[in-house]
Amino acid sequence: MGKEINKKHGWLLFVLLACIVEGVIAWQTFAGSDPFPVNEFCFQIFDHVLRECLLAGIACLLYYRRKRVPDRILRYVPVIVVGLLYLADSFFMINQLSLDKGLQTTLSVLAGINNNIFLVLLAAMCYHKYPNLLMKGVYFFVYVFSALSIVFDAFYFWQTSMHVESVLFQNLNIYAVKGIFATMSNTLIAGIIISVLVILLLFYVPKPQRRKPNFAWSLLCVAMFTMALNLTDRLLGYAGMYGVENLIGMYVEVENEKTRMNYRNMLSVPINVNFVGKALFDTDKIAGRQHVEQRELTAKDKTRITELGIDYPKARIAKIEPQYDRVVLLILESMHRDYINYYNSNIPEEATPFLNSLVIKYPHLNRYYSSAVPTTQGLNATFRSHLIMDKDIPGKSTPSLFRSVQAAGMRGIFMNASSQYYANELREYPEQFGMSEYYAKEYLEKQGYTGASGWGFHNDVMYAETLKMLERAKAKNDRLVMVTKTLDMHQPYPYTGLSWNEMPEKVRSNTNVTVRGVYWVDQTLQHFFKEAEKRGLMDDRTLFVITSDHNPHSGGEYTKLVTKADDKQSIAPIPLIFISKKLAPLNALATNEYASQIDLAPTLLYLLGLDVPELFMGRNLLQHSDIPYALGYFGGKAYYWSDERHFVDQMDKPVPDSECEDALTNYILHYYGLWHK
Repeated sequence: MGKEINKKHGWLLFVLLACIVEGVIAWQTFAGSDPFPVNEFCFQIFDHVLRECLLAGIACLLYYRRKRVPDRILRYVPVIVVGLLYLADSFFMINQLSLDKGLQTTLSVLAGINNNIFLVLLAAMCYHKYPNLLMKGVYFFVYVFSALSIVFDAFYFWQTSMHVESVLFQNLNIYAVKGIFATMSNTLIAGIIISVLVILLLFYVPKPQRRKPNFAWSLLCVAMFTMALNLTDRLLGYAGMYGVENLIGMYVEVENEKTRMNYRNMLSVPINVNFVGKALFDTDKIAGRQHVEQRELTAKDKTRITELGIDYPKARIAKIEPQYDRVVLLILESMHRDYINYYNSNIPEEATPFLNSLVIKYPHLNRYYSSAVPTTQGLNATFRSHLIMDKDIPGKSTPSLFRSVQAAGMRGIFMNASSQYYANELREYPEQFGMSEYYAKEYLEKQGYTGASGWGFHNDVMYAETLKMLERAKAKNDRLVMVTKTLDMHQPYPYTGLSWNEMPEKVRSNTNVTVRGVYWVDQTLQHFFKEAEKRGLMDDRTLFVITSDHNPHSGGEYTKLVTKADDKQSIAPIPLIFISKKLAPLNALATNEYASQIDLAPTLLYLLGLDVPELFMGRNLLQHSDIPYALGYFGGKAYYWSDERHFVDQMDKPVPDSECEDALTNYILHYYGLWHK
């Protein structure tokens, strides 16, 4: 009895000390706020004290079972290794996602550790029950695959702030592999090899004991514990959100909690299972054909869509006389708007002096958003004014920027720095996007260019050939739309292209290699336009457009350089600058209005005096809109921005959070379904 009383007193003392410590920390967090947020202050203390109690309970359990711990560690070394790997990965994800470190996050981490060791533990238990060579081989395979999956996923998460997705495997081929290795330093490659060897060497399996536990009972306990832990994790999340809203009145905090809950769920993902699932199935696809055909817009949907500023039925875009004969799109790889110093002081002024001058001098948009990620999806939004690129839809039946201009007798040219065999682009791009002239790395090699990286040719080569093509086209009075797609800002490491001494001190001394990559982009663009001016290509019948295929993936140095949380999302702002000797046709461009990639093709067709296809989702940026908006799609989520509201719509949610989100989902899938027809 006395020991039980002492234990109770010990726990009470622990809780009291935890309250005091967490109270001091919370006071430091909220001090200076006016009015003082009492509810938030108390909630943080309560949440963090519960976390301390949970961790203390685990520590006590391990202490009371301390005699068995060494035996279990030796028996299950591979399981421990995988668990520790994921624990390190979870800390990285928490930091990457800027998650709170309260009870719910801690519980999600614990669930994640359990879920990621689950298969390895089952393999270990089977081996100890049936200690033969076959089971040892299965144990070894499950262990190595799980460990390497965690390591690879961590790197992928660093680059994208997401777990591995199906799109990775869709674009995986020998050219992608070559490109990845071409951008890796020897040190990094050596580090990867060493890591793999360490993982292999840590596979320690002691001789199984003769005394075996009840195998069936052990399996049942492991399964029940896993179910209970995951169920508690999910239910506690919903209970916490309900309590925050209904018990302590933190209504604003509820919306933040919804976002955090989605992020916390990422912590509990079994990475090995996810890896296999994404490799075998296109699980990122939000809409199957049968599902989409059922999406008809109701009267309520149309009302909410109108409230969002989206025209339905789409307002007809006026037709004018052609303002330009030649349009040249320079599409930069992975270029965020905030990689330009004009928008972001984290980028040294010396890194983007030319881009700064273009933004100051020429028409541009400050709030122009990517509509999709990765490149193929971004080009789909740019060329076809649509949000979802799907190979199930016959490309030849879909309207595009290229098909519209070619039907009017203009040339449609696309020149890409990468291999024509990368992601089967030689067949897919002309078929999907409709350009009649497609040029890639192999074409450039035939023109005598050398020095391509694994990804493809560098910006200077791309711009040199672009100038040659424009010269020939102008000499023949060809009307055209030409797209030059560069690669030098491709992750994981952008190409810098200049020697150390050729870069300004503030550029070369910057700790972020991205800054040096941006400087190379800036310098090659400056050279391009100087040459265009010198060769008489900058005239009043030619329009140049600088933009990007998509924003950088939301990890790596991106998170350090871009400061605003909303601008670090998967869909984020990218540059859009119009350059010409004749700027009058662009006078109606509203610099600070929201827009996105799906709006570019309608705008260019308007400037070229051509009809805009009715199936285009975008709007003409040179016509007035009561509610200008930006629209994007990635990973089953729709992103919406306007001056009045901003939200991320989880499209596969059984019960949408609002009528506007439900209407937007139906709108996007309705348009997607029209393409199937």
